[in-house]
Amino acid sequence: MSLIAYEQECAVLRARVAELEARLASGAPTGTNGNGRRREPAASSPDSEARLLRAAIQSLADGVVICDHEGRPLYLNVAATLIFGEPSSEVAVEDISRRHGIFYLDGVNHVPLEELPANRALRGEAVDGVELFVRSEALPAGKHVECSARVIRDAEGKVFGAVVVCRDLGERRRYEAERERRLRAEQERLAAEQERGRMARILKCLLDHLDIVVWEMDAQSTFTFHDGRGAESAGLSRGALVGKKSREVYGDDAFLSRALAGVAGHERSCSHGVCWEHWAIPVTSDGMVSGVIGMSLNVTEAHQAKLELEAKLAVIQRQQEVIFNLETPVIQVWDHVLTLPMVGVVDSKRAARVTDDLLAQVSRTQARFAILDLTGVDVVDTATAGHMLNIISAVRLLGAEGIITGIRPNVAQTMVSLGLDLSQVRTLATLRDGLSFAIRSLPEDRGSPRRAAALSPPRRHT
Repeated sequence: MSLIAYEQECAVLRARVAELEARLASGAPTGTNGNGRRREPAASSPDSEARLLRAAIQSLADGVVICDHEGRPLYLNVAATLIFGEPSSEVAVEDISRRHGIFYLDGVNHVPLEELPANRALRGEAVDGVELFVRSEALPAGKHVECSARVIRDAEGKVFGAVVVCRDLGERRRYEAERERRLRAEQERLAAEQERGRMARILKCLLDHLDIVVWEMDAQSTFTFHDGRGAESAGLSRGALVGKKSREVYGDDAFLSRALAGVAGHERSCSHGVCWEHWAIPVTSDGMVSGVIGMSLNVTEAHQAKLELEAKLAVIQRQQEVIFNLETPVIQVWDHVLTLPMVGVVDSKRAARVTDDLLAQVSRTQARFAILDLTGVDVVDTATAGHMLNIISAVRLLGAEGIITGIRPNVAQTMVSLGLDLSQVRTLATLRDGLSFAIRSLPEDRGSPRRAAALSPPRRHT
């Protein structure tokens, strides 16, 4: 039975109950005929009318409880008995709620006597739609009921009882729960459709504006989807591969074969001047590969940019090597005589490199003298001076003599102010002085033409 039909039936029964209540209150049963006209009551005995009224109340689908002026249940129809159980005159009025298991909606706290619908009606209240929870011996699982109550008065208006109509909310709640479930399911379906539509719009936007190709294959390697602006870069139209097998297009491609075997892959390939980056993701169903979803991205511009960048980096690296070699040049100016001109700032990294290069040359050439020329050094601090002294000491350990030349006046003042001890180091004014000293000190024949030419003063033209 639908909820609307159920509510209509209940409305008819409530109207019937109201009519019966009025008849009980007036003591003169009346009614209408099928045409809506008032009909005169048929002659009958009070007993027959009472039986008729009792039978009518018993046939109602809603529970009917009639109470006396103290709120004690006197009569329950069949529906009410199924809810509350049989009434008992031995139960005290204050124990009615506990005896019949009448609770608030929490199902824990009993409704007190003064809050029962019948007692509220006896106080003159119009009680409509009060929801209660009933759990009794007759109804161990419990049930939600909706109660309405009215006071019963005699012909003089004296209160002598109350009638309570109880409606089982179980059917309505089940209907509402089912309706709520269907409503949620419909909302979820609509939300899923909206999400699918949104994802489709996003995918279409990407396929229309990016240089990519999205494709799908089934388990038999047949393309079921092929779309994207990037297909034009490969000389294909969008969707041109749909219905074709991968072998017809790409042959025995190992990348696609691994994907169909369940191995996700990523690779790059270049052909005909176009470079692609491919991704392939297997799709499984019940542990079996049911297809492959993939994407191919045209990376030609990025690949060319990478090649250009690598070429620039190679040029920079070669330039750095040249600068490196020029930064610390070790020059052999004479047999067994090396010179190292220093320019700029000497830090720890540069000092270590200079030391390594100079010691290697001293060892290779069997040099007797190593001249450290400081003509190009403008500023000397404690660290720089320490590095130079370490270089001279390392050269001395290899059996050569280190000479420092070209110290500028400001550099000399700085060294003195720093308290550096240069007493063990030979210092000369210029690089020429250092070369002359080294050549004169070599154990060679003083009459050698080469040696004489080196030691002779330059000619002056007059």
